[in-house]
Amino acid sequence: MNMPNMLKSLTRVAAGAAFLLLGAVGTDAQVNTSGTVNLSGTVSKFVELNSGGAVALTGNSGGGVTTDGVADNALAVVVNMGELGPANSNSFVKLSVPLKIRSNTNYVLSMSASVSGSGSTANRIVASDIGFGLGSFSRSSAVGVHTTGVDTDNTSGDPTNLANGGVNATSGRFEYTAARSHLGAFSASTTVLSGPRVLNAVPRANTNGLVVPAVFSVKPQFYEEGSMTATATFTIAAP
Repeated sequence: MNMPNMLKSLTRVAAGAAFLLLGAVGTDAQVNTSGTVNLSGTVSKFVELNSGGAVALTGNSGGGVTTDGVADNALAVVVNMGELGPANSNSFVKLSVPLKIRSNTNYVLSMSASVSGSGSTANRIVASDIGFGLGSFSRSSAVGVHTTGVDTDNTSGDPTNLANGGVNATSGRFEYTAARSHLGAFSASTTVLSGPRVLNAVPRANTNGLVVPAVFSVKPQFYEEGSMTATATFTIAAP
């Protein structure tokens, strides 16, 4: 083989080797075809107490609702129960305040109450003269409401029920006699209601919940002249 042909052959061999080398480099390069993203999060216990809506005041003579309940807003009701003496001939002055409870866990609703007044004798209105209890309620079939489980009422129910009080045969004074049927039984924070989770897995925008009427009442009597102020403070917690 003459020199020019030999050089051409060597050039072809070198070019082929270079091509093979480039091909080998291309074959060895790795392209990722999968990957991972790790996520973590937490669901905390959640309980909420708000107003369940407008209150109902009945049997009053004068007075009225100063600040009404607004559904899904903070509970901040102010009510003047009007005349509580013998000038009011109604059987009871009664106030029903809807409470709305929402939770993703077991809940405990508690209440404490304080009562003060201008009277100074045993005939003044005192805490035990103001009835308290929960009215009738049930877990509705509204969307998202958890209907399984039992809510335990720790009061004696509507304080105006006949079974919850009567006239003392000795003193003649009407008294709430059932267990936890008046504000005097709640001078310290005491459980009112407890139960299982209220809502299933629904968005917070779902406004449903467990609506429970808190009922307050006073039997008009020949109380000592003067004024009375009572404050009931509700607290909800997850045990």
